[in-house]
Amino acid sequence: MLRRGDRVVVMTPLAGLRFGNWLYLWLDAHQRAAAGEPTRVLEAPGMAMWLDEFPRLRKLTVSASEMRFHDRREWNDDSWTQRFGIDFDRVSVDAFVRETLIPELSEDLGDTLVVNVRRGDYYSDPVHRKRYGWDVPGYLAEALGRTARAERVRVVSDDAHWCREHLDTLLSAHSSQVDYDEPDPVANFRAIAAARRLIGTNSTFSYWGGYVAGARFDSPEVIMPRFHGRFEVGTDAYQLDPKWTVIDGHH
Repeated sequence: MLRRGDRVVVMTPLAGLRFGNWLYLWLDAHQRAAAGEPTRVLEAPGMAMWLDEFPRLRKLTVSASEMRFHDRREWNDDSWTQRFGIDFDRVSVDAFVRETLIPELSEDLGDTLVVNVRRGDYYSDPVHRKRYGWDVPGYLAEALGRTARAERVRVVSDDAHWCREHLDTLLSAHSSQVDYDEPDPVANFRAIAAARRLIGTNSTFSYWGGYVAGARFDSPEVIMPRFHGRFEVGTDAYQLDPKWTVIDGHH
């Protein structure tokens, strides 16, 4: 009853969310602030390097020591404000990307086809594997069939070794040059944010590459799976932009 201040603080867990998830919270704070409702996201462990890389996100962030007693606190672990067309729309996400991310982005990969493959704890953790694991090679084969050959394919993943071992034959049939980036969260995000042509997987990291492409480039090519994970409400990703090419199945 006492927390009726003029500022909202979106609370964050100490673990479990990463950059792709945090971006949705910052997007929510950005659009609410633009509508006249001052909103900040509580800084969580791991955010610091991203705030250094994209300093305009700092004005949407508050540390625990900066919180005020009267700040209104919000906690939403249902959707984490990730539902395209419900929690945000194309206008709001474009405005957020242009104001907070694009000023720090300069690289443009042109015709290079970027393939972002999420592995990590999706497969190393048995619980996550049961929820998020799926047929990545089968999906990628169909995705490549939906796009023209590329002079260069650039694979961005948190497990480049797995991608070389399981995807190289498939990718090499699509391009004469296939390169694999080393796992590095910041460098990897910068790579997908420079892509005019992007094939993503079931990851918020991938989705944000698509949002950035839509705000930066004219008529980008973005391909994503409809599958995100196995939840009580279904398997479809509600983060998808209807402009993207969406592939069904493979799960």
